Amino acid sequence: MKKKLIVILVLLFAAVLATIFSFLLVFGPSFGIWLRRPSPQDYGERALAFMENGYYTSSESWKEARAAARDALKEAQSYEDTWPVLREALSAAGGKHSRLITVSDADTGGEEKAELPRVSTDGMERGIITLVIPEFTEDAEQAQEYAQIVISWLHDHQDAAGVIIDLRGNRGGDMAPMIAALSPLLPDGEVLGTVFANGMQKTMTLTDGSFTGGSGISVESFKMPETIPIAILTDEWTASSGEAVLLAFRGLENVRTFGVPTAGYASTNTVFRLYDGTQIVLTVGADTVPRTGEIFCDEPIEPDILTDTPERDAAEWIRNR
Repeated sequence: MKKKLIVILVLLFAAVLATIFSFLLVFGPSFGIWLRRPSPQDYGERALAFMENGYYTSSESWKEARAAARDALKEAQSYEDTWPVLREALSAAGGKHSRLITVSDADTGGEEKAELPRVSTDGMERGIITLVIPEFTEDAEQAQEYAQIVISWLHDHQDAAGVIIDLRGNRGGDMAPMIAALSPLLPDGEVLGTVFANGMQKTMTLTDGSFTGGSGISVESFKMPETIPIAILTDEWTASSGEAVLLAFRGLENVRTFGVPTAGYASTNTVFRLYDGTQIVLTVGADTVPRTGEIFCDEPIEPDILTDTPERDAAEWIRNR
């Protein structure tokens, strides 16, 4: 009887292992777990399966691109052979914000310390505050420092005539410290949103210095006067999370934007890693503005005032309010 029980337990254990093995063989790659080296065709098919989450996958162009990619993958002799095919398919699935990053493409140089916001006033009585808000790609500790620089400066200049937020050159990264830094200038509530290909939506909120978007962040904040004029400067390098910050202010009566159209990457990406470390960065959603109901993705965002002298025009607008 004891022997029989042991045999049953061994068989059950073997069955469980076989089930786990089969599950990981089929679904493991979706979680970065590969039990065997995939062929170039399996490698490519796994990439195409992930692309099905792309923002534009309900389009006919994606269906055509996917079919063309599958035909082309049949001839691939190596992973490298699949990359041009996958890049073309990725463009159809996720648009211009999507990209394929191979291991050789990745930056292998030393990491540079993130640029921190630069703050100043024009020196006049009830001066105009200028906040230069750069892109952010650092860790949580740096995020707190990044946000606090701006919050502290605003706190010490609450009688300012107005604020200029300079987003020129801000190519994105983590939006959380950027929104947190500017939280004294934003009303609490729904500030940003994402709409996905299937129509589902996600809303990001700001409440007492706590922001749910990006990596998420909570800082000690306060509120500047709701009527303070805010001018936002943009250029052709304002992109991704830089554009998200711009959209967080969209629809507010005390805000005007100056400069030239943005880069047009107002969308949400997710990353999938293939067997050899190649990364698929896929656009899965478009940015939305809960305040106005607008949706933005690959099109540049036009400023209210198109100008080659945005600092001067912004300051003039603030002074004349």
